[in-house]
Amino acid sequence: MKPERQLPYLFFSFLFFIICLHHGIINAAAATPQQFREAPEFYNSPECPSIENTHNLICSDEAVHAAMTLDSAYIRGSMAAILSILQHSSCPQNIIFHFVASASMTRPHTLPPFASFPYLKFEVYRFDDSSVSGLISTSIRSALDCPLNYARSYLANILPLCVRKVVYLDSDLVLVDDIAKLAATPLIDQHGLGDNFRGLCQDLHPGQ
Repeated sequence: MKPERQLPYLFFSFLFFIICLHHGIINAAAATPQQFREAPEFYNSPECPSIENTHNLICSDEAVHAAMTLDSAYIRGSMAAILSILQHSSCPQNIIFHFVASASMTRPHTLPPFASFPYLKFEVYRFDDSSVSGLISTSIRSALDCPLNYARSYLANILPLCVRKVVYLDSDLVLVDDIAKLAATPLIDQHGLGDNFRGLCQDLHPGQ
């Protein structure tokens, strides 16, 4: 074989090798489970009320109740959200998390948030996807096609009746202020109108 005829053969062989290597790296990365370090424990300020001796901790009126969904596809965002909530809270030990997971999810208690935040006060609830799966229209964003995305509308039926007020948080946000401010905001103002949300969102997310 002449040298000039070997060049295309060598080029395509090298190109094929690069493509196979690239796909191998991607598949290996996809197969590797996400690993997170254990976060430091956050402590209450001296002025915070203690809820440790509350008979039914999950129903404590002194606690700030935060609800989030648990979806393995967005677990990195959930980790960032939980950390930002604890970091900016003046009473992080008084925050109780209510996690809603799909009924089809196996062993949600083994997900990374519970290993990285071993001191977290939380409960996990199951959400029956079938109750909304037939009501969802195809959307432009695939995330909106996930039944778990609509669990927020069913929180009143999912959470215990004793939880009278809860702050629902998406998994793609990061808080930059105390979540207690959000929880303490009245839903209805003195005129009976529920118009207190925009200003609070600006406080938690400056510049928005």
